[in-house]
Amino acid sequence: MIKQTTTFDDKTGEIINLKQQSFTDSLNEEGYRIPSHKLGARIFNDVQFPFEMSYGDIGKMTCLAKLMIAKNNMLGYRGQGKIVPYAAEEIGGLIGLSGRRAKEFVWKMVNLGVMCREDARDETRYFINPAYFMANGQRLSLDMFIRFQKELIPLLPKWVVNKFLKQAEINKDREMLHSNFENIIDRFNQAKGG
Repeated sequence: MIKQTTTFDDKTGEIINLKQQSFTDSLNEEGYRIPSHKLGARIFNDVQFPFEMSYGDIGKMTCLAKLMIAKNNMLGYRGQGKIVPYAAEEIGGLIGLSGRRAKEFVWKMVNLGVMCREDARDETRYFINPAYFMANGQRLSLDMFIRFQKELIPLLPKWVVNKFLKQAEINKDREMLHSNFENIIDRFNQAKGG
């Protein structure tokens, strides 16, 4: 995106100065670019951790955030020629918890919306909510929006939500949307006459 400012002489109409500034698009095929704040961090500055999280929980999540796979915030590692997701027990082991305590911690984070669980064919994957931590540090992708839409819709500008909903509809990702947000797409389609 380019912003051009032209300064004219008000008497002659002659151009006195022409200034151009280049800006990165807020939303492109890679996702929504979260605005940076004073310290350069790309976070939702006004989002607080859930009240139910202790300082210990926040510390554990901060440690786990360093283990996210870029672009999708999945907790995992590269091995066996592919990206391997951590199981709940492995996640617990990474932060000093084992057995029941590990599963309880992961369950608590999922219930608070800080993490989500996604069951695939032969594995379970855990993702960290980008409202709290972002692996790629800059862009919120459509798949992250879909996974955490309940928590993200109130945080994002309405035009970004509408663009993501339109992308989900175009890409036929509608079945990935949480059932309680199906009506948002329906309202979106009705508003545009579809």
